Amino acid sequence: MKRWKKIAILSAVILAVAAVVGGIAIRRITYLRYPDGKDHIDYRDVPDNILLREVYIPSSAEYIARFTFYFCESLRRVTLNEGLHAIGARAFSGCRHLREMNLPTTVNFIGAGAFHFCDQLQTVQMPPVLDTIRDHTFSYCFSLREINIPDSLVYIGTSAFDMCNSLTHVDLPPTLTYIGESAFFDCQSLDSITIPRRVRTLHHMSFGNCLRLRSVTFLGRLDTLHRTAFHHCDCLQEIRIPRGTSRHYRRLLDRSQLPELKPLLVEVKSPKSKVIRKKQ
Repeated sequence: MKRWKKIAILSAVILAVAAVVGGIAIRRITYLRYPDGKDHIDYRDVPDNILLREVYIPSSAEYIARFTFYFCESLRRVTLNEGLHAIGARAFSGCRHLREMNLPTTVNFIGAGAFHFCDQLQTVQMPPVLDTIRDHTFSYCFSLREINIPDSLVYIGTSAFDMCNSLTHVDLPPTLTYIGESAFFDCQSLDSITIPRRVRTLHHMSFGNCLRLRSVTFLGRLDTLHRTAFHHCDCLQEIRIPRGTSRHYRRLLDRSQLPELKPLLVEVKSPKSKVIRKKQ
């Protein structure tokens, strides 16, 4: 490990000793290129007290361990290559100047909170083989505007997109079966959402505080709707449901906090769904 660390440091571009902060010398290592042949990256491969801006991960690296680049606040660009399979929990958490992430198609595991509090992250290209977005993966990514959800996804964890204030649209795939508590809490720019057929439960605050949410479409028969699933969605106007399920959904809505919202009755041309108005 020490040998790899020395090679990694030699691969960096060292500009100068920039400053002394709190008695600690801060080195301006702005670019770090890990050598080919290295099979993983962890926090011991990141030199202490640096102002890192760019990282290159070789195709030989199969995983990035948890907390590797934790709160590398100056990090702006990360190059990942095909061959990477896993990104550990909190690996890039707190990388506050990171603006985009293009994840290789080989990535099939992303740990909890991997991109938590990357508050300038705007776009994410997700791998096509991912089946789980774990708890807090993109929470507090205030600037996230665009993310492609892969068709392989089955699970969205607790607070996965919590506080993604700039996210205006999300296409949830038909393979999805689970949306966790506060999964999209406070996504204040989200204006509509379609819940896939296989999702049977919406949990506490799943879409709570989505202040601009106007339309919700259920493609299947929901079994359980938590009373706060759409808490403070004050602009909600319509709820689209499958034909023949009006009575069932009215019972669910009667137990929720939706009576105050008065969604509008709108006729829909599609033969597979219609819109119901909450009883007042």
